[in-house]
Amino acid sequence: MHSIIPLDLNFLSKKNAVASYLVPYEGGAALVETGPGSTIEELKNKLKEHELKPENVTHVFLTHIHLDHAGASGWLVTQGAQIFVHPFGAPHMEFPEKLLSSAKRIYKDKMDYLWGEFLPVPSEKLTSVGDGEMVKVGNLSFTAIHTPGHAGHHISWLLEDTCFTGDVGGIRIPGVFYIRMPLVPPELDFEKWRNSLTKLKEIGFNKIAPTHFGIYSDADAHLSMALQLLDENEQWMEHASIDDTPIEVLREQYATFLHDQGIKLGVSEATLQISEVANPPRMGADGIQRYWNKYRHSNKM
Repeated sequence: MHSIIPLDLNFLSKKNAVASYLVPYEGGAALVETGPGSTIEELKNKLKEHELKPENVTHVFLTHIHLDHAGASGWLVTQGAQIFVHPFGAPHMEFPEKLLSSAKRIYKDKMDYLWGEFLPVPSEKLTSVGDGEMVKVGNLSFTAIHTPGHAGHHISWLLEDTCFTGDVGGIRIPGVFYIRMPLVPPELDFEKWRNSLTKLKEIGFNKIAPTHFGIYSDADAHLSMALQLLDENEQWMEHASIDDTPIEVLREQYATFLHDQGIKLGVSEATLQISEVANPPRMGADGIQRYWNKYRHSNKM
């Protein structure tokens, strides 16, 4: 078994919120996820703790291109890394203007504070990977599993008996067995997400490593809970009167739903706060509203 080391990037000074996974090999090191541009200094420090420099990182495997997962990719390319990404995500890494413009509409003047600099990735440093495609890195073999639902360009990466599930497997903070499903816009799709979780269960790996946060040895139970909570979120949506509820009110109602759900499962307030850093409830409400208007509202007309 190869060593997999979670690097806590200390996002917004919160532990266990955003991880980059370090996998050393004889010729250097691979990373799964880069974290945002705002955590580059922390990434450098964590690599140094393992007697590595950024230029030792030869391969970067992205689960998707959202800023908390892929934001430091362009900087790592300047250090020599090759980036592996879904074909749908690759154009936005090379030409990130649309991605950044969309993010700025959401985060406004907090953009730089939250995410730092997002550098474009030249085409020759991008490799698009198909579903089931294997990438060899020295004596390592990473297999791409296309898993849409959270985003259409989402990949889960399988390395031996560990699957890096990005956000499609949900968000899990160490401690109480509790998962949150990040239902963010613009590509939330409940049906595709459910199919992706079922696909991962059928593969049958034992360890699961969500980007938020850590490695767990109960992958099947984790994925079963993720499916259950995805259903609960969809049921909440069905009863939320979305057509008649202003988005500000919907955000408050959804935040209350998530908080109460966590409390019933025995989650501490401190853990809930970390979960909210990794998965702001307002983003979930926005994703649900967009999904409803795109798929459900139109079907009722």
